[in-house]
Parts: sequence; C-alpha cells; structure tokens
Amino acid sequence: MSTNNRIQVSELDYNQIRENLKTFMRGQSQFSDYDFEGSALSTVIDLLAYNTHYNALYTNLAVNEMFLDSASKRSSVVSIANNYAYTPTSAKSSEATLSVTVNQQNATAQLKYIPKFSAFSTTYNSIPYVFYTLQDYVAERNANIYYYPSVKIYEGIPQTFVFICTELNQKFVLPNSDVDTSTLSVTVQLTGEQPDYEKYTLASDIISLTPDSKVYYIKELEDSTYQVSFGSNGLGTPITIGNIVTVQYLVCSKDAPNGASLFTYTGEGIGGVVTSSTLSSALGGQDKETVDQIKYNVSKTYYNQNRAVTPNDYSSIITRLYPNLDSISVWGGEDNNPPQYGRVFISIKPRNQPYLTPSEKTYITETILKSRNIVSVSPQIVDPSYIDLVVNTTVYYNKNKTTRSADQLITAVTNAIQNYNDTYLQKFDGVFRMSKFSSVIDATDQSIESSITTFKAYCEVIPKYNTYSEYKLNLVNPIYSASVPEEAFSTTGFYIDSTDIIYYLDDDGVGNIRLYTIIEGTGEKSIKNPAIGTIDYKNGYIYVKGLTIVNLVDANFYFIIKTQSYDVASIRNQIVNIPDNRITVSVVEDLQSSGTYAGGTNYKFTSSRN
Repeated sequence: MSTNNRIQVSELDYNQIRENLKTFMRGQSQFSDYDFEGSALSTVIDLLAYNTHYNALYTNLAVNEMFLDSASKRSSVVSIANNYAYTPTSAKSSEATLSVTVNQQNATAQLKYIPKFSAFSTTYNSIPYVFYTLQDYVAERNANIYYYPSVKIYEGIPQTFVFICTELNQKFVLPNSDVDTSTLSVTVQLTGEQPDYEKYTLASDIISLTPDSKVYYIKELEDSTYQVSFGSNGLGTPITIGNIVTVQYLVCSKDAPNGASLFTYTGEGIGGVVTSSTLSSALGGQDKETVDQIKYNVSKTYYNQNRAVTPNDYSSIITRLYPNLDSISVWGGEDNNPPQYGRVFISIKPRNQPYLTPSEKTYITETILKSRNIVSVSPQIVDPSYIDLVVNTTVYYNKNKTTRSADQLITAVTNAIQNYNDTYLQKFDGVFRMSKFSSVIDATDQSIESSITTFKAYCEVIPKYNTYSEYKLNLVNPIYSASVPEEAFSTTGFYIDSTDIIYYLDDDGVGNIRLYTIIEGTGEKSIKNPAIGTIDYKNGYIYVKGLTIVNLVDANFYFIIKTQSYDVASIRNQIVNIPDNRITVSVVEDLQSSGTYAGGTNYKFTSSRN
C-alpha cells in the first residue's frame, strides 16, 4: 500500500531528480526496506532521472526562444522580429564616389553611357576587390571629353537569378547569405513571349499600398538567406503563374574594403580612355545586424511605428536604416541654444570617419526622414563638435612589484588610456570622469602606487580666412577662473596681416579675451587688444567679437581651455575624445614605497595643476 504518493517536481538538477525518485519509491510499501544502490532498479531510476532532466532542459531552452528578451539563437530572434514586421538589416556593401572622365579621340556621339554593373577594381590591404555601378550614368560630349561628376560604386559580386512562377503566392529564396538587400533589383515579366517588364520596389510602408502597388517583400530565413515574396490581399500586386521574376543583387565583403581609395575602370569597353578621381573613399561596408541590435531595434521600431515624432523616434529610425554610424544624438529645436522652433537637430558620428559627407546627409534627410517626419518639423543635420583632451599622466611605481621596464610600463598605461577612450568616450553621451580614469590607470599594473593626470581641452575652430568674422564656442562645461590671467583660455597661433608676426588669444581672468603677441627675446606678452571678446566662465561660452585671420601657424586652429571640473561631459553634438597623439605618459620610481632609505626626502613631486 502506498504511504507516500507525492513526488517533488520543482528540482531541475539531475542528482536531485534522482534522489527525489528514490524518496518517492521508498515511500511505497513495496520498497520501504529496499536497497537501491547497486540494484538493477537503480539503473532504471538513473534513466528516468536523465530523461526528466533532458526534457526539463529542452523545455526551458524552447520556452526561452519564444520571447525576444530571452531568445539567443539568431533564427529565433529573426522569427520573432518578423511578427513585428521588422526585417533585420542585411550586410552592407562598401560604397565609394568617383568622378569619371572618358577621353575619346574623334568622338561623334553626343551622349555616352557608363552602363549598370560597370566594374572598377581596387586593391586594399593586399586584397583585390571589385566595385560596380548600380545604375546607368550618362554624360554629354564636350569636345572629345565625357565627364561624369559623381559616380557611385558598390563592392560585391553581382548575382542574377531568374525564377518562373509556378504557383500562386510563390516565394523565392536567394541562395546567398551576405546579400546587401539595399542593392536588390526586382523585375517581373508577364511571359517569355512578352519582352516588357515592370520594376518592383521594396514595400516599406503598408499604409500607402494599394492592390496596384508594384512592391515586393523580403524576409530573412533561418539559414541567413533571404526570401522574396509579392503582394496579396490588397497589399501590392500579386504575381501569377507564368510570370518571370528576375532578381539582381550584390554579395558583399562587408567592411573589409572600407578605406579603399584608388580605383581603375575594368568594365567592358565603352570607347575612349577612362580615368577616375576619388571623391570619397570606400566606406559603409558592414556586417548584418547582430542579435543584440535586432532586439534593441525591434522594440524601438514597434514603438514609433516607423514615424519620426520624438527625438527617440528619429534616433531609432536612422540607426535602423543608416547603420553606418557609431553614435547619434537628436534634440528638439526648443532645447537648442538658441532655441529654433520647428526644427529637430541630428548629429551623427559615422564609422571610420569624423563627419558625414554632404551626400550622406542628403540621403538621411531626403530618403530616410522625408516620408517619416512631421511635415511642420524640419530635420537639420549638424556636424559633431569634438572636444579633444590633451592628457599628461605621471605614474609612480614600485619597481620591486613588477617585471616590466619603465618603457613597458609607459606602453601599458598608454594602452589603458586608449581602451578607456574606446570604452567610455568617442560618443555623444560620453563623459570623461577623472576618478574612473585614474582607477583604470592605477589598475594597469600592481606596481603602480599612484598617478597624477592633468589635461586641457582642445576644440578645433574653422577659420574664415581674410574675412572679418566673429567666433563662438559653447563648451557648456564651466571654464576655470581664478580672477587673474592664468590662460584658462588660449589659442594656437595665427596671422592677421601680411607680416610674420604671430598672434594669439587668451583671457584676463575676469571675462575679457585679449589679442596679444610674444615679445622676441623676453617671451613676455604684448597686449594688442585687451577686449577683443568675452568669456562666460560659469556657462562655458566663448565669444570673439571680430577677427581677421589670413593664415595659421599650424595646420589647425584650436581654442585651448582649462575646465573648472576634472570631469568633462558631452552635450548635444559634442564628443569628448582622447586622440592617440595627445597622450603623454611618464613614469617615476617611487623610492619611498620601494623601501629606499630616506625615500621620502627624495620624493619627486608632480604638479596636479595645468
């Protein structure tokens, strides 16, 4: 007779399941005194425990893959994303822009075409790549010259597949994984006897679709290939049996060709000598969206319903449709300084370059945002404003605690600073925090006893040559002020006339900006204008009233600033950055910590002030 018919089912551990089964069996009158160890029944219990554990694990994993937050397999995440009408961004071809000239002796044709899929070859990092045009380009003859001012080329291997529709609502699979879906070209021919075809475009917004819309849909499959389908149920024109579907696209090398800049025409002969000049080097190539990126973008896209209303909407839409970016900042015109109502400001730091090109800005505003933002709001893209920190770090170390030489320690600390910059800075919401920065340095090697870091902020200003102009900088971060001239603000050198006299700017400590030169021999300042501008220390605002710059001493013109705080924050379009060439590290042996006699009397002090 059973004395215990209850079994514990809350455990998932194999050993615990096994023990629970034994406990249950011992609770039966038939096995109350049974010795399970070493018996044949013990093997049966092992099998039952294994089967229970296996099924529990499988069920747990299967349930996890049903939800976006917990799914880990790409195929699961992509499948869930499809339920939200979200298609993950595919791999992207690297893109370059050229100006092309064709010189044809005794040319007579008024027009000359560079056809679609014309090839331009390059070699980058010792690897050959081929870029192709994705449209026809035409130019008029001028004497014997045909000039094409802007030719866009894309890296990849062209693929063409022809499918014949054999059933209603048929779907067609593209057998490549690294497809750049933005290069997809889909045409439909009624039958083989009818040469006319119609071009179909990607369906991006079902609200505007009608039964006559010539659109196609694309979907990522489990094996990372893609499926093309056509309209039905009023959402686009369906194809019928016998239709011929032609699909063309590029299979790309992702980010590998980014940076290529020398191209040679290797396409079919078009008559004449073809030369090209690179307007913008290859960029934009990248891998497909990762699982984490898909999870993030799905929720954002579903929330904004593909409409740009709030700053977060703009950010998520641009991030999804223009993934060639490292960081993005969006703010409304009411939050701008000064306020500009009816505008939304967008600042983008692209990958592998500091600023967007004019064509990239136009693509974002006209192609991505124009059909999605509110009509009464005008998006405006502004370039990032970089705050370069010039860092000077002195490290005190105990030589008895390390096997590294002084030079090796300098290299290690420099690498740690670069890693800090890559991890916490170089983005719009990055903040330089001195305490965290110091802790990273101190943790570089166990021999480091302490470190002292000073820095100045360098902000590049673009001069307006030979023009009487005002210059403004809104640092936002408070500027150091001691009510005496201590060069809380200064500049690099420049010329204001045809002489070889170098001029500089600094502040007088009480809010005035001065124009001065250096007296040769003494090194003292000769003030030429004691109030050429003003400085608001509290709000970090610098204003130079009027200055005519004819040339610079160095390649760039910088405002150099000592901040009030040891922390530097980036606001709106600002990016705090520590350039590799702005890092100076020195090491000092700490005689006191190493036990050297009278080490304290020989202690080498380092100033903590700029």
